[in-house]
Amino acid sequence: MELGGKPIPKTFEQTVFSVRDRILNLKKQYGSLSKWGRPYFFSIEEVAIIYYLNEKIGVSLDRLARFLTVDKTALYKLVRKINEENTASYYDPEEKTVKTVVVTPQQLIDMAEEKLEARTKEKIQDPFQSAIIKKFWESDIEKRAKIAGKPAYLSINHKKETLSVVRKLMQYFESKGYPTNPDLWEEKEVEKALWEVYKEYRNVAEAMINLRRVPEWSNWFTGKIGAVTKRINPQTRALFYEDYLKLKKLYMQGEIDESEFLVVWLHLTTGAREGYTIYSDRERLDNEQVRSSLVGLKWENLSKVGDTYILKIYESKTEKWWTCDLSWLDEEPLQQLLKYSKNKGSIIASITPCKTVGEFKNWYSKALKKISKLLGLPYTLVPHDLRRSHLSILAEFGVPMEYAISGHMDFGVGWEDAKTALVFYLRFSKYTKQLIMQKIQSIKKEIEKKM
Repeated sequence: MELGGKPIPKTFEQTVFSVRDRILNLKKQYGSLSKWGRPYFFSIEEVAIIYYLNEKIGVSLDRLARFLTVDKTALYKLVRKINEENTASYYDPEEKTVKTVVVTPQQLIDMAEEKLEARTKEKIQDPFQSAIIKKFWESDIEKRAKIAGKPAYLSINHKKETLSVVRKLMQYFESKGYPTNPDLWEEKEVEKALWEVYKEYRNVAEAMINLRRVPEWSNWFTGKIGAVTKRINPQTRALFYEDYLKLKKLYMQGEIDESEFLVVWLHLTTGAREGYTIYSDRERLDNEQVRSSLVGLKWENLSKVGDTYILKIYESKTEKWWTCDLSWLDEEPLQQLLKYSKNKGSIIASITPCKTVGEFKNWYSKALKKISKLLGLPYTLVPHDLRRSHLSILAEFGVPMEYAISGHMDFGVGWEDAKTALVFYLRFSKYTKQLIMQKIQSIKKEIEKKM
């Protein structure tokens, strides 16, 4: 990487990109940096690196300002205060305060050079010897998804999950004689290692998601967490309308209870994500902050429109509200759902015995395992299979994909990635194929008549 024709040490690249991404996010969230009203540097180490790039490597402040997308006068003021007053300010996200520290130009240079020296430590045993991992563990890290538009932060358990992946990669790199220091890792090397360590796509994708929590790696694996059609052939794990009718029959026969039937019907109808990764297991479903995806469905977002009921669903991944006509798949369960209706609160908590996100997660997993056996499926359903099934059933009913994923037809939660959606949309049932073949024969006969 170069700035203004000057080579930037790889050790500093991730920090510089991280600061730029933060600035862009602050502008998006607040409209401008002036409305943010606080420094956009979140540590004295970040200040040291910018100062070092200008003072020792010779990158002009004008060029740095253009790269960071900030007013150049702000950087000039920063450097002037360091040189003339021996002070520098930054925002501490943990204490949520602006801190001004006394620091000399030489101290900042020494700080940056110390980071450069740490780069040479290729072999480490403790992940906390990595500057990247140490910062990740000690800082408040915003989740990629927001809850109803509000920022949320990673829990200790989330960080432990990421740390577990890092440790496994360190062990793998140690066995191959590669650098074990995460500060030295490159995206391509890590991606290749993940496939060697985790083998199965589902596990690889989960590991990728965990690593992307680290701010310096937030842009890794872009477009590779999803269907990944270049690497694998997605398994056919989708229910169709025939399966739903069997499920309904099982309920009528008393094989599954009302709560199990209603949750699956609601999930197939709305197509919502399950939403587990957004909240901690201990979060109560009735908490008004739990309002995204399936776990966050609220009674106050259900309203009668004409002869049907429309449910508004917030999805933090797309940061938008979706609407669903709850009668499109089957109107009968809607009347059963309305028996539990309240003025406000969690729909899931009302129709199941669950009070927290963790309780529902465990309950739903057991329910789907039971349903999979009763339906005689060759696999065990997981919650996200119901979201995919939602799209497959819409395809089975002949709903064009552009309508199924757009959100304009009250069919529930659409898909932001049309390529991934296509994989699941094309899982037509045998009835769909019969209809297509009938249409082909009909058109052929019409053409033949004209000959």
